[in-house]
Amino acid sequence: MPNITLEIRRIPKPGKEFEVIREVIKALKNVNRTGLVSNSAMASHASERDIVSGVRFSGWDELEEIHDHLMSNEDFQKHQSSIEELCSKTTIQALNILAPGDINSGTKYMRRTFLKAKRGESGGLADSLLAWHEVFPSGKKPIVQKQAAGDIDIVRITSGFESLKSMMESASDIATNPDYSKFRTQVSNLTQNVMSWNYRVVHINQV
Repeated sequence: MPNITLEIRRIPKPGKEFEVIREVIKALKNVNRTGLVSNSAMASHASERDIVSGVRFSGWDELEEIHDHLMSNEDFQKHQSSIEELCSKTTIQALNILAPGDINSGTKYMRRTFLKAKRGESGGLADSLLAWHEVFPSGKKPIVQKQAAGDIDIVRITSGFESLKSMMESASDIATNPDYSKFRTQVSNLTQNVMSWNYRVVHINQV
């Protein structure tokens, strides 16, 4: 059975960031599902600060139930619409989880990395990342995901950290650890580019 993350990315209007965070946390609590809310901690100056919520589902039938609920529940619709009014843009993606990771109640920071495969190489890239995933130490494994819509050549990695320092140390380890050399080479040969965004976790639901 597939595991799925429904990810909602919101770009708040100027001055509305913390209001959006409060309302998104409220919405996550109302659905009573495992998930989290995070907001931009470090990003390039060319990108926009955002707030991302991720909700976990065990299969497509469960996600379909949420779609049905959205279409029939006016209170739910009103609350979602009120959040939309605070934002300049909202996007929604469903992500297939290829390998689970170690994100838990102690997670304070997250890095979301988007790897753009060369055309026709996304399957090989996913396989290389899954093999790399196996050699990561227990407790530090990232989530490997592919999106169900949009650019089919993108494979995503989401990693959780207990501190900003540990996130920076992990980045250095991935780039220099000789045990990871063959995986770095494989990934480099299969990708066009790689982009990462760093987030601060502001709320976690564990159900």
